[in-house]
Amino acid sequence: MGVEIGPAGPADAAELTAVHRAAAHLAFADIFPADAPPPPYEDDLAKWRHWLGPDRHRGRRALVARFAETGAKSGPGRAPAVGVVLTGPDPDEPAVGHLARLYVLPEHWGRGIGTHLYRAAMADLAGRRFPEATLWVLEGNDRVRRWYERLGWRQTDERKVTYAPAGIEDVQYRIALPAQAPSKAQDLLW
Repeated sequence: MGVEIGPAGPADAAELTAVHRAAAHLAFADIFPADAPPPPYEDDLAKWRHWLGPDRHRGRRALVARFAETGAKSGPGRAPAVGVVLTGPDPDEPAVGHLARLYVLPEHWGRGIGTHLYRAAMADLAGRRFPEATLWVLEGNDRVRRWYERLGWRQTDERKVTYAPAGIEDVQYRIALPAQAPSKAQDLLW
């Protein structure tokens, strides 16, 4: 069964919160101490509502992966989300693109869904003519850091504290984006 990548909107906040939490809790289990409290569900849901609502008006876009199925393309009866990624301007450097929150449900890891989401996100950023892009990764997330490095991302000197009690930090990565005009299909998508 193929994967379709499409835009997400405000009505998808709860579903994308569930994808985010399932993926993050498993992926970060070896990074955060066992006694570190996870963010409350309500906090994560509020973030997704912001990213899909007010932040969307500032250029943030959410791309969602669903298995291709016949039938409804939106609303009840559509395939459930299996992955998500955010794109848009970097909050600290609006002229630079930013990739964030690339999550895939753990039961679908290793099927290429993350790669499909990544390619769609990079096409979106390049199509919006950002000259380069940034992202943040947990310093201890070696597997994901190696993946981004294989894709051409380079670590900068920028860091930010993610969980101070355990000294856990995010590190920033950058990549130059190819110059390209938006595609007609991409224009229609948004």
